[in-house]
Amino acid sequence: MDSIFTYSSYREYIRDAIEEKRRKNPRFSFRCAAGRIGTGSGTLSRILNNKRHLGASLLPRLISFLGLKRREAEYFSLLVNFELLADETKKRQCYRDILRMRTGRTTTIPEENHQFFEQWYHVALFELLRIVKSTSDSTALGSMLMPPISGPKARKAIEVLTRIGYIRQTEDESSCTTEPFLTTGDTWESVAIHSFQVAMSHLATKALDTVPKEERDFSTLTMALSNEAFRKVREVVKNARDEIAAIERECRNPERVFQINLQCFPLTQDNPEKGTPHDDR
Repeated sequence: MDSIFTYSSYREYIRDAIEEKRRKNPRFSFRCAAGRIGTGSGTLSRILNNKRHLGASLLPRLISFLGLKRREAEYFSLLVNFELLADETKKRQCYRDILRMRTGRTTTIPEENHQFFEQWYHVALFELLRIVKSTSDSTALGSMLMPPISGPKARKAIEVLTRIGYIRQTEDESSCTTEPFLTTGDTWESVAIHSFQVAMSHLATKALDTVPKEERDFSTLTMALSNEAFRKVREVVKNARDEIAAIERECRNPERVFQINLQCFPLTQDNPEKGTPHDDR
């Protein structure tokens, strides 16, 4: 089984640990795992299926069950805490602590998995260089972003993009080429992408006041849905992402860099007392 420091999800690590015990002992069952942890199999199942969080009372029991040493236990606790934190400042600090513990612990996780998304302007500059195609004037590149960044920040970002292989440039920096398209796929390390999504959400809020209406498109929907209907909505959003990505691939002469945020999140708690079923919207 891989080192815990290669994991970005505590749930995935628990699943793999249980499966490892099953391989070593075919008689070891999921119910047996729950019993050793000190909880019901239903509770453990809901935790692993992301339907409830791991509570504080179960955390030390899980650490004992998994046989984690001190630094491993600290890292596991950070992964758990990251999902529980609501305060964005504390969440970003937790994210940095996770990355700090990973540094030097493993070579399995490529550095670019988190560096590319660590600053919003890394991604923006990557896309901008598909248009400008030259890194010779970092100050000019930085000034083209909205909001603009300084020349030194742009230069450092270009160094990151070059080091991780997402752009390739000539010796005199008069021209460069980029990877044609990048995607995180359907899954991604939550600790890596979270800060980027927070930053882009903040930029979207600012754009309401700073970008003319004719240059942006904002719309919102608030609706009551069943869990099944919500799953259908998520599928629609996924299909929309795929269609938008196809439009980008077909675009031969890009002129600007745009950010498209697709968001769907609950505004109410789940109702424990299910009422009379009604038609979905």
